[in-house]
Amino acid sequence: MNCLSVNLRGVRCNRKSDWIRGLKTSYGIHFLSIQETKLQDSDLFMFSKFWGRAEFKIAVVNSVGRSGGLACIWCPSVFRCVNLIHNRHYIVVSGRLVQNGCLINLINVYAPNDSNGRRALWLELINIRNTIQGLWVLMGDFNEVRDSSERMNSEFVEANAETFNNFILSAGLKEYNMDGGSFTYISDNGTKLSKLDRYLVCLGFKERWPNAAVIALEREASDHRPIVLSTV
Repeated sequence: MNCLSVNLRGVRCNRKSDWIRGLKTSYGIHFLSIQETKLQDSDLFMFSKFWGRAEFKIAVVNSVGRSGGLACIWCPSVFRCVNLIHNRHYIVVSGRLVQNGCLINLINVYAPNDSNGRRALWLELINIRNTIQGLWVLMGDFNEVRDSSERMNSEFVEANAETFNNFILSAGLKEYNMDGGSFTYISDNGTKLSKLDRYLVCLGFKERWPNAAVIALEREASDHRPIVLSTV
């Protein structure tokens, strides 16, 4: 199952939908997670522009004003959803791989900008992790870095990174090495760089797909680079 995650900073742009649809085809994507749709009326938006003519299922969370908004799109012939949890900062899509029945929980995350909001989110995600069975894949924009090497020309707060790392440890999550570059967010003027976007998986997932690869792709229509998790 191949996943694509990207913060699009708004989806009402044909250039963005054409770009993501091309990546979906090129990388054989089965699950797409979008952060910052900036849609207050997600149910009325034609997400097929991102997916193409193939059949898809979708789960969305509306933005609050022009802040946030999430969307998950997936191929039902590869992944069959059995349960959804919606929240302003995440969508949990629980289901089974059609090919082998493996139970997987996929979480599209858009973490708050403020550190207190992120700390509350980490606790909430740990609670969900501890109460639902299956393998776990968290993807999206975590709005946090793990150490000072993941920021350039922007403020690094050690206490926030420590809290984020403690969350990852407490949740029993691991991270694949990311190819394609060290940073996923690049400011408009190109001076500020951070690794805000990533995949975090449980140990069982990494043991099942030890050769899976994560790659940061070139940005084209957003200041965030799309990241792909490929298991096939």
